[in-house]
Amino acid sequence: MKRLFSGIGSKIVLPYLLLTLTVAGIGAFVVVNLVTGTLHERFNNQLLDSGRVVAESMVRYEEDRLAVLRQVSNTEGVPESVANQNESQLNLLVPQIMANSPTDVLILLDKNGRSLFAWDRLSGSQTAVAYKDIDFAQVEDVELVLSDFADEFGDKRALLAETPSGTVLFTLGPVLLNDEVVGAVMVGTAVRSMVYVLTENAVARVTLYRHNGEVIGTTLGNGRDNMTELLNESPEQYATVINLLAESPNRYQVVAEQADTQVPLRRVEVLNQEYQLAFGDWRLRNESFGLFSVALPSNFIVSAAATSRNLLNVVFTLATIAVFMIGFWVARSIATPLNRLVDVTTDVTEGNLSQRTGILRNDEIGALALSFDTMTERLDERNRQLVAQKSELIAILNSIADGVIVLDNEHNMVKSNPAAARMIEDLMSDSSAVLLQKLLSATNMAVDSDENTRRVDLNGRVLSVSSAPLKTPEGSPIGTVMVLRDITRTAEAESLKDDFITNMSHELRTPLTVVKVYTDMLKRSANGSLNEQQYVFLEKIAKSGGELEEHIQKMISISEMQAGTLSLKKEEFSFTTFICNLVEEWREQIEAKGIFFLLQTPKDELPVLADAGRLHWAISNLIENALDYTTEKGSIQLTVHKEGKQVYLEISDSGIGIPHSDQPYIFERFFRAKNDVNFAKRGIGLGLFIAREIFELHGGRIRLESKVGVGSSFHCELPLLVETAVIEELVAQ
Repeated sequence: MKRLFSGIGSKIVLPYLLLTLTVAGIGAFVVVNLVTGTLHERFNNQLLDSGRVVAESMVRYEEDRLAVLRQVSNTEGVPESVANQNESQLNLLVPQIMANSPTDVLILLDKNGRSLFAWDRLSGSQTAVAYKDIDFAQVEDVELVLSDFADEFGDKRALLAETPSGTVLFTLGPVLLNDEVVGAVMVGTAVRSMVYVLTENAVARVTLYRHNGEVIGTTLGNGRDNMTELLNESPEQYATVINLLAESPNRYQVVAEQADTQVPLRRVEVLNQEYQLAFGDWRLRNESFGLFSVALPSNFIVSAAATSRNLLNVVFTLATIAVFMIGFWVARSIATPLNRLVDVTTDVTEGNLSQRTGILRNDEIGALALSFDTMTERLDERNRQLVAQKSELIAILNSIADGVIVLDNEHNMVKSNPAAARMIEDLMSDSSAVLLQKLLSATNMAVDSDENTRRVDLNGRVLSVSSAPLKTPEGSPIGTVMVLRDITRTAEAESLKDDFITNMSHELRTPLTVVKVYTDMLKRSANGSLNEQQYVFLEKIAKSGGELEEHIQKMISISEMQAGTLSLKKEEFSFTTFICNLVEEWREQIEAKGIFFLLQTPKDELPVLADAGRLHWAISNLIENALDYTTEKGSIQLTVHKEGKQVYLEISDSGIGIPHSDQPYIFERFFRAKNDVNFAKRGIGLGLFIAREIFELHGGRIRLESKVGVGSSFHCELPLLVETAVIEELVAQ
């Protein structure tokens, strides 16, 4: 007896039988009564839901019109065109906006209320000649919008008006230019098209009425004109509906026939089909425009109720009998395989991954058993693969020539390959912890989570240290990986190269000086013995010599930058005036190329302490870079502004842009971005390197933002000379 009631089969069968009897009895009673007694009420509720959908859809229509209104009034050029009554410009701007909008009619009014431009989708005309030069100034809502009137709902208004395309529901709003109303925009939806969309959304026939009960639009009878007289309501109906809606406890926008105090539903026969209507308040922006009604066919209710009642009685009786018979069989078929699953699960939990259930069934238990067997098989296979992969990964890591070190979140070393161990052993003048701290400090990994590559000089060895964060698939940091490469010989070669360039640059200056001196002497001592062509030759020699001397001086300065010995002749001057003077040197070249140029500077002088010559060199490189890579009819803009104790210079262009993959290296020496235009321009890739070095020598910095095909922006930063201003202020006090 105990075994009979303790097994899983009994625990399934007994509650199952009791629950079946209870549910079957209650279900039969409830469903039959619901079908026979509340089918009509459910039908009315469907009317109620359809009415709510219509009310919400009207609000969405209003939101769509508001969105179009804002888009038109905020489009660049539209407020100016309305203020200047520039119809040709509006014909260029507005149709592009309206092409993909849901709006049927759009009218732009000038500040006097006369129509300046109209767009009508319904008439198929973008110019809408029928709306030309109409005076809307006498319309109250138009007058309020043009007077910049605003209530608790804002400065927008709603208007129902008759137009050449029929009745249209408009949303009005002001067109502002410099916070002044220069006109108004009217965005409209045709009532005829709106009722068809409302019908699709509500899955019910929709009719719109004026306050006097006159039908504006309907989809009953497929919108035929002869339906209007049939559906027209008395003027008193509007007041009745509004009063009863206000008395409704839930203040529904649509009411059904649920109590004597609510609006009675109207029945109407259209094309031999009986419909039942429910009314609601057509309200937008707290203003009532009349009534709307939703209609559903109702002649199927009586026949459906009788058929459903008889069918449900038969179904519940047969279902109850079947449940008794199936219950025992189901319980037994579930219990046996479940016991087998329990046994196998216990073995797998203990680590025996070779166990399988062997259950073959075409139901959920069979699927569960198959999934369990598949899971254990894959776990077993995955376990073997992990062992093999671990061995392969260890072999790969050990064979890498570069040193690889893995750190945890506390920067403790948890793994390294033999190459890293050899490097650490060679550099072990300090402890390994101190050595790791030096590497982290050099690459800023203690505070920086982005990928970073730096050179580190440790104990006479030069290492290239690349570091990157380790993260889980979810993005959580779990440590850091560092790759060490010994580049001591490469660094020595670069040093020799820099020394060679410096020495050669100095050596070239001596013969170049002789060429320049004797050229100048020849010009001065010619005394008319040289013809005009010979003078031209001497001028070219002098000019080329000057250019060559300038290039040599730049190479010497670059070498000094690399060695950290470049001297700056700092002096106090106005950065604003400096930029204005520098720009004038480039303005003619920029405008000659047909590029739009804009300079924006503050009224303040913005004093800085800097080497004007070096700074001129750096900024000129940036302007030249923008000029070279901006095509004709493009634009270049220089903006100067102050933030706190820093002065900022932004040089933006609409040029070809720099690929994202090249941006990390754009400030390196001799690097040029990989694009077709670069190969057509002269240069060796030193301009941006020079600019960065000079700004950093002045305690500033420079960064890049660029997108291919859009353009580039270089953001430069320098410290302001605040000490002088403070001293002057103290003296004045």
